[in-house]
Amino acid sequence: MNSLLLDASLTFMVIAIIPCIYRVIKGPTIPDRVIAVDAMTTVIVAMLGIYSYVQGSVFFMDVALVLAIISFVGTVTISKYLDEGVVF
Repeated sequence: MNSLLLDASLTFMVIAIIPCIYRVIKGPTIPDRVIAVDAMTTVIVAMLGIYSYVQGSVFFMDVALVLAIISFVGTVTISKYLDEGVVF
């Protein structure tokens, strides 16, 4: 049962990425695309966490943590650039 639940959650997360990909491609504005990429990386981080639990490997949690940090810094940087026109 536990394996079935984990497989179902990974399947639903893959399905959740599809609207994000659509918004990245067809997004009417750049902020829409930035938010879609941020949402997509959040889903991928969650998928890596579940996959790490399934495989019993800590390596995937390290990858998830690094991806989450890079995603956060990138989103803040792009948002500041779009708002003020300058990063620093």
